Amino acid sequence: MSSDLPVFRRVKRSYAASIANSVLSSPRGAALLRLIEYEDHHFRAIFDQSYFQLQAGKSAPSKSQWSTLKKKFKRRNRSIFVFRAHGELPRQQVPHAHRGRTCLFVDFGFMLD
Repeated sequence: MSSDLPVFRRVKRSYAASIANSVLSSPRGAALLRLIEYEDHHFRAIFDQSYFQLQAGKSAPSKSQWSTLKKKFKRRNRSIFVFRAHGELPRQQVPHAHRGRTCLFVDFGFMLD
């Protein structure tokens, strides 16, 4: 982890999962596939690309769509820090049960007050 990242407070995994699940739900359904917790108390939400409604001819979400997703996380809890890095999960990191699907990730943590 880079030293310019904030220190994250420990939160219950169930709380982080409820936030990620609510943010990553759309009229098309729940897209959260897996939530990973790291030693520094940040989380990685792995979700199905179906969360985003892709524009015709596009195979990936736009910068604007990612920005909107990050804002949705911050609206759920003001102490959430969303990492700049996000995107498609490399094939070898896609959870076995979801192979063959395009999986995306976003990392977030809860900053100390």
